[in-house]
Amino acid sequence: MQRRQFMLGLTALAASGATASKTRIVKITSTPIQGRFHKFVAMNAYDQVPKGHTYEHSLIRIKTADGVEGIGAGLYAPVTAAVLEEMRPLLGADPLDVYHLEGGRIVGRSPRFDALLRKHCYLDGPLFDLIGKLTGKPAWALLGNAVRERIPAYDGTLYLSDVWFHDRGVPAVVEEVQEAVRKGYAGVKLKLGRGLKWMPKEDGLARDVAVVNAVRAAVGPDIRIMGDPNNGYKDDFEGAWKLLQGVRQSNLYWIEEAFPESVDGYTRLKAKIAEAGMQTLIADGENLSEPAPFLPYMKPKRLIDVVQMDIRRGGFLSNLELSEIAGAAGGVSIPHNWASQIGVIMGLHLSKAAIDVPMVEDDRSTCDVLKVEGCRFEKGTYALADTPGLGISVDEKTYRSKYAAAEVAVS
Repeated sequence: MQRRQFMLGLTALAASGATASKTRIVKITSTPIQGRFHKFVAMNAYDQVPKGHTYEHSLIRIKTADGVEGIGAGLYAPVTAAVLEEMRPLLGADPLDVYHLEGGRIVGRSPRFDALLRKHCYLDGPLFDLIGKLTGKPAWALLGNAVRERIPAYDGTLYLSDVWFHDRGVPAVVEEVQEAVRKGYAGVKLKLGRGLKWMPKEDGLARDVAVVNAVRAAVGPDIRIMGDPNNGYKDDFEGAWKLLQGVRQSNLYWIEEAFPESVDGYTRLKAKIAEAGMQTLIADGENLSEPAPFLPYMKPKRLIDVVQMDIRRGGFLSNLELSEIAGAAGGVSIPHNWASQIGVIMGLHLSKAAIDVPMVEDDRSTCDVLKVEGCRFEKGTYALADTPGLGISVDEKTYRSKYAAAEVAVS
């Protein structure tokens, strides 16, 4: 009853417009946890080995003196004790003082914590979760009003299965795509770039073309097909253009990371796409960590149609800012996400409140230590409940038995 009264009091405090929660952050932990894909995932253009069935990332937990905690995910490298030590300035802080809030919304970072939160943007995840729980609001409502009720998702797990399962070849990819369509996904992203290392250059190009065209023939005209060579056409502009010509009949929705982004390269590619009368969009930016590097691709002419800053690498605030920049230029933002169920959930909350984030990338993974209460997938789209924060909690029994021994903390 005491905890319930505390939470009701905080909700009332938030409704009144006050900015102090009268609680303090007392502990931050990082623990490596394991996620599981829905299937065996093969490799991309640059991988050394297949992705496999599982992945690891750090689970971040930010706890208050009153027992409320925010949950999130680290980046692709472990959040070690040394990295965690950099977060020590958050200890003792009121969670509602970490950001600048106006009218119950988070509109910026507090000057005191600005540098820390920009360096570790993934902290937006657990901090928004914590603030949402303290104020009784879902994370998306801390960003703005709801702009869509259901959020479309595309399947991002279609890797180079034809290369790994070489005895099956192209049908190995086609069968995986058909499974995704049966599950309700109206968009699939195919990994390309086989000629970078997995096949001879010309053979790889031919296989890329064959896979895209075979998938289109199998799924019909209404499914969005995206292509992602993971820079597999590096230093090979002509190869990238031959790819687009070879799949023209298949109406590729976007080409992502054909080669490392450059203003000159994308100016040239954009012009050739326009001259040929193609509708294929250009997507890129998953390795950029803040909005500023995207500006040369937005002005004076839009060169990247779909900006893709990683949802954890950029966090909520930088991704929201980038979506507004993209929208003003006539583009959209669809944040990159890979190997993180929490990342999918973050993307959903951003899309719920950001008009220029019309879709999310779904890696279709789960984590046994997470209990997800706030989202539901049906017919290719997700619906978010009004559960406070991100709508997730930790299964403490699983955490203690499998992961707690590896926990590191600052307190």
